[in-house]
Amino acid sequence: MKENFTQDDLQIGDILIFEDFGFSLSKFFEKIKNGGTMGGAYYLLHYLIAWFDPGKEGANYRNIYHAGIWGNVDVNRDNGKNPEFKDCVVQAGTTGIGHASIESTLHHETVMNVYVCRLKNRSDSFISEINDSIREFYKVKGNYSFETAWLLAVICSMRYSQGKLFDMLRVKVGSVAAHFIMEAVLNMINQYNDDHQRDMVACSTLVAMMYKNAGHELPVHVFETSPIELEEPNFQLPDGKELEKMPDLKTSVTNEATEWPTLKETLVTPRQLMESPDVELVGVLHHKP
Repeated sequence: MKENFTQDDLQIGDILIFEDFGFSLSKFFEKIKNGGTMGGAYYLLHYLIAWFDPGKEGANYRNIYHAGIWGNVDVNRDNGKNPEFKDCVVQAGTTGIGHASIESTLHHETVMNVYVCRLKNRSDSFISEINDSIREFYKVKGNYSFETAWLLAVICSMRYSQGKLFDMLRVKVGSVAAHFIMEAVLNMINQYNDDHQRDMVACSTLVAMMYKNAGHELPVHVFETSPIELEEPNFQLPDGKELEKMPDLKTSVTNEATEWPTLKETLVTPRQLMESPDVELVGVLHHKP
């Protein structure tokens, strides 16, 4: 990994993973004071995604909260001027799909570091395919989906230790049925996301959809061993022993929670993009005061 990346090192299709500074309670209240409930909610959302999706970094934990992509798009799309295509950061934010320069990005108060991830095995047509997909999404500004962003936080809370929800289901209905239920929930969510891409625009989902639509869908690790222990929620589930008797479940899934497959999906967190086995971390861009 190159420690001091510059704009000249970036290539079309590079995935940009953003790390925020530490959470500040005083800044949280300041955001509420100046921007109302939504101002505070958006600030908090950075950290909810990071906190619910801590990865396996342990003491090296980072506030990974946002993702963008390096693309070549019309920077005059919204101002009525003649088209002007430039390489820039393409991302989903509160105002929809937009663009930003590297310079402005690295000066932003929420950007501590930007990690650059690159597809490992790229075909000769990759750059044109991914940039066509980037432009297809970018040409319609659209709306940012807070619902999707909050859903990401919920999914993260299911993910680790094979998901705490999985652990609770396993106690109640057994490993086979719990595995089936978790996979069914994720499949339903991702099918909905595929069918409603324009309604599900959030930062990392946008990048994942761009890759999928370009024919380079990224596999991600959906379930991982947790580096932390979370307190078990206290709620009751109906007895599900009958589910374990279904023969199709026994042939389609495994009893071992450690054998979850790497899946392809588009409703993913920034950290899941960063951890995809198909990409590698090639550099980092640092905050500029």
